[in-house]
Amino acid sequence: MRAIFLSLLLSACPLHAASSPDWQKLESCQLIQNEWNDGDSFHVRTAEGSEFIFRLYFVDTPETDARFPDRVAEQAAAFGISTEAALALGKKAKEFTASALSSPFTVWTCWQKALGSSHLQRWYAMVETKNGWLDKLLVKTGLARIYGKRISTPDGRDSREYLAELSSLK
Repeated sequence: MRAIFLSLLLSACPLHAASSPDWQKLESCQLIQNEWNDGDSFHVRTAEGSEFIFRLYFVDTPETDARFPDRVAEQAAAFGISTEAALALGKKAKEFTASALSSPFTVWTCWQKALGSSHLQRWYAMVETKNGWLDKLLVKTGLARIYGKRISTPDGRDSREYLAELSSLK
């Protein structure tokens, strides 16, 4: 009976469904300057003129201000630095991201909702710049920790494989 139930459950819930999302590619995007942009979340204008807020999959950069003291303290602990140093690192990450997105870039998204304090909807995404994937660039430069929502990548790689690649950049 248990084997039949398991068989029915597996046939009703294909295992590949969660690992093969429908990615949408948005090319020639531009960063929209906004005071709330930071290292891992930012406003974007697509080539068609639509505007969105995207939050990076896989990484977290420190906050740029102390509005959320518990979060800043948690990030500081994760980086092994003081809260003041974490805020300074967050500002560097914001500047790095603005620079990396100063040329047209590509956003890959599955339109999964990302939490945030804004009243505007944020969406998770991966961002490809002229110098490579933004999450990798942030980790490689020490401006982000590996953290956050996991998903298979646009090229079909499992998140565990991608996370191992990110870890090798530290």
